[in-house]
Amino acid sequence: MDDRIRGVNLSGWFIPEPWVTPSLFAATGASTDAELQENLGTVEYNERIRQHYETFITEEDFRRMSSIGLNAVRIPVPWHVFGLQNDAATYISAIDYIDRAMEWSSKYNVSVLLDLATVPGGQGDSNEPQTTSRYIADWHSSTNGRHVALEVLERLAARYAVADALYGIELLDSPVMSVRKNMFTMTDGIPGHYLRNFYRDAYDLLRKHMTNDKAVVFSASGYPGLWKHFMRSSQYKNVMMDVHLYHYHDENAQDITSPRGLSAAIARNKAQIREAVGTGFPVIIGEWSAAAVMSSASVTPEGRSAYERVFVANQLASFSQAEGWFFQTWKTEKRIAAWDARLALGTLERAMLD
Repeated sequence: MDDRIRGVNLSGWFIPEPWVTPSLFAATGASTDAELQENLGTVEYNERIRQHYETFITEEDFRRMSSIGLNAVRIPVPWHVFGLQNDAATYISAIDYIDRAMEWSSKYNVSVLLDLATVPGGQGDSNEPQTTSRYIADWHSSTNGRHVALEVLERLAARYAVADALYGIELLDSPVMSVRKNMFTMTDGIPGHYLRNFYRDAYDLLRKHMTNDKAVVFSASGYPGLWKHFMRSSQYKNVMMDVHLYHYHDENAQDITSPRGLSAAIARNKAQIREAVGTGFPVIIGEWSAAAVMSSASVTPEGRSAYERVFVANQLASFSQAEGWFFQTWKTEKRIAAWDARLALGTLERAMLD
């Protein structure tokens, strides 16, 4: 298998999300995993989740990924991936299913990047506008959030360090980082020094179990240039930066139905990657999609699909300076064309994926 990553996220498998698996949330009134458990009650919730774990991703998915030229998966996992039982909540363990994913990955020559995607108290999500209800970044001020996150990361490293399929572990998914807005004001989020110290401590714990051929990955949190002097001493080996590139919801989003808009979107990709590479870290694109602004009311469904295919092809070409990429995501129940790799990537030639 060549070294360049051509992968997909397995979003919605271990962290249920309504846009990926709406059937899990149907008629519950819930829009998050926590609300789902609260509204269903522990017994029914865990039965639904167990059935979901069993059926949403199977060996056939890994076989199909491999057949279209993909060689990696990024698996977001929750902080309670080993299970949890206390007065507040009960979560079943997902570890047996991650074990299966490792076995299937080895069988089909697919590498695995494990991504700690939730933490107690919430880390926010730097992919989302800060006005959304998902914008919560309380983790750094919770009493045991840091300890729990480090413990889970070390347990994952200890369990999978010798697995041939393990590519590496990502320390946090995409935490919202507090940055300077002006001379007197910082934006809301997790203080940068807190994240840096957490990443250093996590690195030390992971390297107790993982050899240097397994990557340790950290998120750029939307600001790749701010990490230029981070982890630069010789003690840090095989550390990679994860940059997420989306074009559908912020003030920089471009209408890709016009040549100028498409060019601007691709130029933005290249600029972000160039800034990240300039820090000295190898860079991966941990999340990207075909979703984009199409402001023309006359775009037909067929036309939308055509624009999305062109957008995907142009984005793939723009990733040349990165070590590889993970499309968001492998599958959605409603087969959302801009987000479901089976549609967005399935029709492309293997040579284009390379």
